[in-house]
Amino acid sequence: MKTACALWFLLVSASIAGAQAPGVPVYPEGRGARTNVSITEQAKKLQAASELISVTKALEQAERTHCDITLPPADSTPLPPRERWQRARKAHIRVGQFYLCSKCDRWHLDLAGGYAITADGAVATCAHVIAPPPNMKEGWLVAANEDDVLLPVTEVLACNPGTDCAILRVKSPQPLVPLPLSLDVSPGDSVWCFSDPAGKRGYYSEGMVSRFVKRPFMSKKEADKLPEGAEIPKPVWLEATTDWAPGSSGSALIDQCGNAVGHVSEIQTVLEEPLPARKKKNEGTVIQQLGTQIVFHQAIGAVEVKVLVKKP
Repeated sequence: MKTACALWFLLVSASIAGAQAPGVPVYPEGRGARTNVSITEQAKKLQAASELISVTKALEQAERTHCDITLPPADSTPLPPRERWQRARKAHIRVGQFYLCSKCDRWHLDLAGGYAITADGAVATCAHVIAPPPNMKEGWLVAANEDDVLLPVTEVLACNPGTDCAILRVKSPQPLVPLPLSLDVSPGDSVWCFSDPAGKRGYYSEGMVSRFVKRPFMSKKEADKLPEGAEIPKPVWLEATTDWAPGSSGSALIDQCGNAVGHVSEIQTVLEEPLPARKKKNEGTVIQQLGTQIVFHQAIGAVEVKVLVKKP
């Protein structure tokens, strides 16, 4: 009986080991996974060798409003599903900070998303992704590809906090796989997103473009810092039914041809209206548990990234 059970276990283990197609990554999760250890060690070495850009210097460079890069033309040929996923994954660049925490005095790695837009190292992401965390004592801007190879950020090419867009330059040992930018998108079109929502690596989801809206990204406090008479930027937002969460910011939203039509920026959750609190005899106040009515997933349109690039 024991022999039969052992044989069954080996057969099941073998079938699980080969469950995915060749080249498909299997991400470790759970206790002891330590998913960012390799990137953290690389960051420590490069920081010690002064090969990383400080967050302070990155914020100074973020004053640049335009950059001179050559974007690849948009593709018009629909990709097969697996090839579309492969392009999204290869173009995905994790962007964030390697920093010393002011609360616990330890080093942290805080990464969100981004995507290559040129083969020679230009990467688009959210402006809020490169902003320092509130508990940062000192830090450096870093990036990494999907193979967990650290890509030092060499400079911030252009940034617009009002439209939540930034373009960085990273140093890569190999040419990047860029996503062309496309403005040919309409409600009803299918879109896909490859990102790391809530730290879940390599989550790929499909959705549909719901609508376009135009509203400020800046808060009133941020807008008050603009020069007197300056117009508050109102970026074009693309809302979609694709899944994402904190950690997905800056990740590309792609169309059926593998073009980036926008990048993840915000989530708006609409909750039920609370009912008046009521009291029950001998039970105290009864608090209503609010349910979620709808979640709006909002991406910044690719047109706002193009605005940061000088016209040839």
